[in-house]
Parts: sequence; C-alpha cells; structure tokens
Amino acid sequence: MTYVEIRESEGRGLGVFALRVFASHERIRVVNIDREVTDEQPLGQEDNPDHAFLSDGRLLLVGEPDRYLNHSCDPNAYLWYRGAEIDLIARRSIEVGEEITVDYLINNPGGDSWECTCGTERCRGKTGVSFFDLPLDIQREYYPLLAPWFLSHHTSRLAQLRGTTSSD
Repeated sequence: MTYVEIRESEGRGLGVFALRVFASHERIRVVNIDREVTDEQPLGQEDNPDHAFLSDGRLLLVGEPDRYLNHSCDPNAYLWYRGAEIDLIARRSIEVGEEITVDYLINNPGGDSWECTCGTERCRGKTGVSFFDLPLDIQREYYPLLAPWFLSHHTSRLAQLRGTTSSD
C-alpha cells in the first residue's frame, strides 16, 4: 500500500504528498522504476529524461508517483540505493499533507543547473550542476546519504569530507 499521492505543488507543477506521518529515517516507499535506458531500449519520444535517476552509470526511468518528487535545497527525504532497488527515506519527520522533496544534487555527478524556486530558508537560488557544487558544509551533511556507487566512483573527490587527504 502506498501512503503518498500526486497533486499540485504550488508553483512547481505536480508533487508527491504524504497521506500519513513518516518518522525520521523511515522508509516511505520503494521507488517505482519503469525501466533502465540501454542501447537496446533507448529513450523514446514518450520518455522524459527529467524523470530519471542515475545509478552506478545506469539511467533509470522513474514511474509514478516518484517521477513527481520535486527538488528542495532543504529536503525532507532522500534516495537510498539498496542493490537493484531504491528506497525513498524520510530525512526528518514528515507530516500528513506535506510535500515530500529530495535534493537533486545528492548522488549527482553532473548535469544541468537551473533556478531554484523551492522557497526554503536554505534555498541556494540555483541548483548547481553536481554534488560537488554544493557548499562544503552541505556536502558534509549529505555525505552519509551518498550511494555506495557514488562513493566508490568519487573516492578522491570525497576524501576531504571524510577528513582525509588525497593525492589526486
């Protein structure tokens, strides 16, 4: 059973909203993955690459309701990569009717940047291109949320967050 619904998010199109309270660190749901984009099954005209997650070099098209997770510079949820599945986890308590949001830069090695309209006190004004564009204090805050594949691919760049130094 799902305890979320899709509805209008003020000024941001559709969003995902809680139908019950979720406690901090509680799994909200397993993310609905439609399919992996491959050479054999490339993006089609009906596919929206904005509704995709990167996972260990693979592009995964996300189904409803998860494709409507909006960005926030102060998100109340994050994605936890668990083998082939991705869980949506509450970062803090989420109340009934509250929009569930994620920071698109967590586990993001690079991409596009756009003006942010999340409206939180921590709004950065622009999303940035990758995790490494985040202020260092936010990188440190998000470090425990990083996927194993992201950690292994970016060991050298992440060394300063672990308090170590790197030779590259």
